[in-house]
Amino acid sequence: MASQKHILKVKREALEDLWRQGTSGRKLLERQTETIDVFLQEQFGKMTDTGGLALVALGGYGRRELFPFSDIDLLLLYDEQAKEKLDTAAQYLFYPLWDAGLEVGHGVRNLDACLADAALDFFFQVALLDSRLLAGEPTLYADLWQRFSTGFIEGNRRNFLSTMEDHRLRRLGRFGMHTYLLEPHIKESRGGLRDLQAMLWTARVVFGLSGLAAMEDAGLLAPHEGQAIDQAWEKLIRIRNRLHYASGRKNDQLYFEHQEEMAGVFGYRKKEGLLAVEQFMRDVHDAMQTIAVAADLFFEHADEVAGLEGSEGAAADVRLEAGITIRHGRVHLPNPNLLRDKPQLMMRVFHHAAERGLPIHHRTRKHIQENAALVDERLRRSKRMSRAFIDILQQPAAAEVLEVMLETGFLAAWLPEFAPIGSLAQHDVYHINTVDRHLIQSVAEMHALAREEARVFDLLTSPHILFLAALLHDIGKGTGHGHAERGAVLVRALGARLGLPEKERDCLAFLVEHHLFLIHTALRRDLEDERLIIRCARKVMDPDRLAMLYLLTIADARATGPTVWNDWKAALVLDLYLKIAHLLDRSDLRLRQDDQEAAVQWMENQVQRQIPGASSDDFARLSPDYLVSFSPQEVAHHLALRETLAGGDFVIEPVEKNGHWSLLLMTMDRPGLLSKICGVLALHNLRILAAQIFTWQDGTVVDVIEVESAVEAAFAEQDWQALNGHFRLAVNNRLGLDYRIHKKLAPLGFRRRRSAPRREARVDFDNAGSDLCTIVEVYADDRIGLLYEVTRTLADFAINILRARIGSRGDQVVDVFYVQDGNGAKIDDPEYQEEIRRALLHVATHESRDRQM
Repeated sequence: MASQKHILKVKREALEDLWRQGTSGRKLLERQTETIDVFLQEQFGKMTDTGGLALVALGGYGRRELFPFSDIDLLLLYDEQAKEKLDTAAQYLFYPLWDAGLEVGHGVRNLDACLADAALDFFFQVALLDSRLLAGEPTLYADLWQRFSTGFIEGNRRNFLSTMEDHRLRRLGRFGMHTYLLEPHIKESRGGLRDLQAMLWTARVVFGLSGLAAMEDAGLLAPHEGQAIDQAWEKLIRIRNRLHYASGRKNDQLYFEHQEEMAGVFGYRKKEGLLAVEQFMRDVHDAMQTIAVAADLFFEHADEVAGLEGSEGAAADVRLEAGITIRHGRVHLPNPNLLRDKPQLMMRVFHHAAERGLPIHHRTRKHIQENAALVDERLRRSKRMSRAFIDILQQPAAAEVLEVMLETGFLAAWLPEFAPIGSLAQHDVYHINTVDRHLIQSVAEMHALAREEARVFDLLTSPHILFLAALLHDIGKGTGHGHAERGAVLVRALGARLGLPEKERDCLAFLVEHHLFLIHTALRRDLEDERLIIRCARKVMDPDRLAMLYLLTIADARATGPTVWNDWKAALVLDLYLKIAHLLDRSDLRLRQDDQEAAVQWMENQVQRQIPGASSDDFARLSPDYLVSFSPQEVAHHLALRETLAGGDFVIEPVEKNGHWSLLLMTMDRPGLLSKICGVLALHNLRILAAQIFTWQDGTVVDVIEVESAVEAAFAEQDWQALNGHFRLAVNNRLGLDYRIHKKLAPLGFRRRRSAPRREARVDFDNAGSDLCTIVEVYADDRIGLLYEVTRTLADFAINILRARIGSRGDQVVDVFYVQDGNGAKIDDPEYQEEIRRALLHVATHESRDRQM
């Protein structure tokens, strides 16, 4: 057996060498299958008595599609007289495969057991559909096939189709209903190899057709559609082959960790602002989309033919307008020849579908796909077509209709600006969709916001511009950085083509260019800085634009992915929106000195009411920015707590808020204080969201730090007493934070089932965004203890941190600090900035490599 194991291993290694030499796709599957065929047939031939036995290949192995690490599905079929030979047969056939480390799906059954199992297990049925005899008695296998065909194929087409569609829906619910997931499952996701097999199995059982060519000849596929599907099939086979070899095991999910490597292996190179991996993934999504659309239309057609539509399918056609009807509950174009003379009917079909919330008939979708090229510049400038398209965007079913527009190629024909972003993958961990699908999902989210934010939405004077902005805000992607600015230029010309008046074109361009403005400002800037709010108000200028920008910000974030938008970000963006809206209601956008002085005087009066004995000395130690950042009750509470503080004391008061926790920390200032606070919070698995940092004239520190649990613990589950104890030790230099953070074996809260693409670390300085501070932005891959390292590095330079915003972009954090140097001034010396930048980049890159856990 050892020599057999060695022989098989050598043969399989030779196959991997063939892969390296360029043999891939079906040819590699055939060689893989042939290797196992020959081995098993030789082993079967070594048995002295094989009467009453038949060795049958099933499933993928049966159809000669054996991937490098796929299961080898075998059936050892026997009659009753051969029962005593089964143990010997297993030793010759199964044991050598197991010894060689191969996965073997084996079954030992007689005819009756096979048919009984097929009745209970649909997957066994389809495995038998692909079966073939490897060795043994042909009559035994012929008997099996005859009885299986009679019992499960002939006269069983409706039941087979219904069961197949049920399994397909459940599979897609588990692995993905879309072809544009950024880590697609090459086998099981929509548009994967299983979708293709489902279509081929069904064509065979329901229509008696074997293979794509037969389906095309029978009209189930459009002319040349079979060739396109076959090319997509070959591409997915090559990818799955490589995935198996790259993983060293059976792995069919195209995780980020394999995408860049595979792009290089398949010869992709960076060009035209697109990474090699982005080009590779675009082709992957295109291939899966080809198969998905073909499968969807095929199953709709099969439903109609097999009579699974129900009573609705039997109803007479309903005329919508000349040339367009409703058939089987779907919008239908009975005479596709009309499209040659009236290509505008395609837009009318989409308009009726959106207006009535009905799907489009599968044949009509095919006809639109075949005739999308008829959309020319004259049609693109048609006012009637433009009005219909804009009306479609405002219908509740807009996203579903846009999806069909995209799949048929009509959307790119109607809006050529869409072509460069078709199936374009964004190589990061926080976008879950390709660019084109993200934009369609943004339209869906905008319709949800029209209901959820009705009070804001109903005030809009031009809601159609907002829906256009939702569809077009990322239209500039696909050629490198600066997509918002490029997008603004594109939509200005596009708006003119759609016949929008100049004012609406200006508004659309503004929304596209600044669609990230609110969320970036909310997450990275101090919203208590009224000068900042004034600059924001001057940028927006118009309340209507502000409302649209606010809604677009939410729709964009929610369409990006489930981890991007949360209660904390929603609260920050709402706070910024309300502050700008309040300022826009005022006729004067200038901040007058007496405004702040009046606010400070009012606060002092209110606090005096809370603490009647408060003296002018009490207020002298409080800075104006501190006073206007808290309520009178909070300031009074801080003053009362100050009276309880001794030199080394530390006070912490945690409060549970909506979606996060707020920590009030009070102590006396000392070097590196914020760094120590960040380190202790990291030890206790608390992720910092933002920090307000104030130091009174007498050295009292008042920090309000917003946090969330990195391990999803409840507020009551957090050990606040232990946290307080560690704070006391740390601020008094009695806790070794460095070694404790090193001891954390895994970054809790950042456990990933996949490897995310690494993003380049970056440090930016901004001396224009604040009148008093330099704003330092640190972009780095997230990990536990990062903020501790960053703040400790800033402390090494004796830099004072006055404010902090801690944001994120997927697995990359964006830490923003409002800082001053040791003399209370901005950091404007270029050489000093560069030294700080290098130190922070060292923390962001070198430390992360040393501390991988």
